[in-house]
Amino acid sequence: MRHFVVVNPQSFHKKEEYMSSVIGNISAYFENVAKAEYTIYISRYPRDAINAVNEYVTATEDTVRVYSVGGDGILSDCLNGLVKLPNAELAIIPYGTSNDFVRAFGEGKNAIFRDIAKQAVAPSIPTDIISISGKYVLNFCSIGFGAAVVIKYYELCKRYPLLLKILGKSLYTAGIPFAFFDKNITLQKYEVLIDGERYDGVYMGIDLANGSRYGGTQTPFPMAHPADGQMEIMLHSCRANPYFFIVAKDFIKGRYYKHPKVLHHKSAKEVVIRSNAPIYVNVDGETFCSAKIDAKIIPSAVKIVAPDRLEYVRSIKDDN
Repeated sequence: MRHFVVVNPQSFHKKEEYMSSVIGNISAYFENVAKAEYTIYISRYPRDAINAVNEYVTATEDTVRVYSVGGDGILSDCLNGLVKLPNAELAIIPYGTSNDFVRAFGEGKNAIFRDIAKQAVAPSIPTDIISISGKYVLNFCSIGFGAAVVIKYYELCKRYPLLLKILGKSLYTAGIPFAFFDKNITLQKYEVLIDGERYDGVYMGIDLANGSRYGGTQTPFPMAHPADGQMEIMLHSCRANPYFFIVAKDFIKGRYYKHPKVLHHKSAKEVVIRSNAPIYVNVDGETFCSAKIDAKIIPSAVKIVAPDRLEYVRSIKDDN
């Protein structure tokens, strides 16, 4: 087995000494303990690691364990680099601001996943992914309002870099009013086809989930399981008014069932979404706009390393 370690320096918030320590521990393990062949790659910019991972894995017939060191962004890059390659496995070493997918194994597991000695010898488990318009998603996709908030946040970061330096990630909340008061976003009309059934309507947003957690602390899809062969879908028909914030508070805690008139949950294998207006999309932290979305679940598409033989856990069973 070969080991390809991909590090996102942005996940260490420019703390070079901390990053160097993490890399040093990984190197020491492979050189002095495992005595195994390994390569460390420092990602230079978003999506840079996709080609690096793909080239490394395709250059050998050996099994390659790819280690994503950072947050959900670099994890997405590693996933998109190795998907469809049968000799690749994906290990998650969480050091990002939010490490949402790791929480699918239960809360408080970061220390286990950061243990390189455990990661290097642990078994891997088949895991589903979602294919969305040519991109591959391990955890979560938001469409409409949720994605627009992220896009507005990125725009603010570029326009006011000094403000970002002062406020940090809290600047993210500044994107909410920009999206909230834009009727082109909150009252967007969609054509929605879920496993062949139509659910056309005006939606504030649509979410597709493979994992149950999102946003660092939120658990909007407690029924989700990354290895059950289906994705979870939520259609938000709530309007941009004060009631929205009550609904949103329950939604992020997995209490969608309290608002059956405005939060519509479905489980499915395929979803097709169309709109005459641009569709705002956020897939595992990457944002873009499109006129159409074609999404489908791909069962057991990737092997995720499970240290301590951990298994995916479902927060609750969906009985609603």
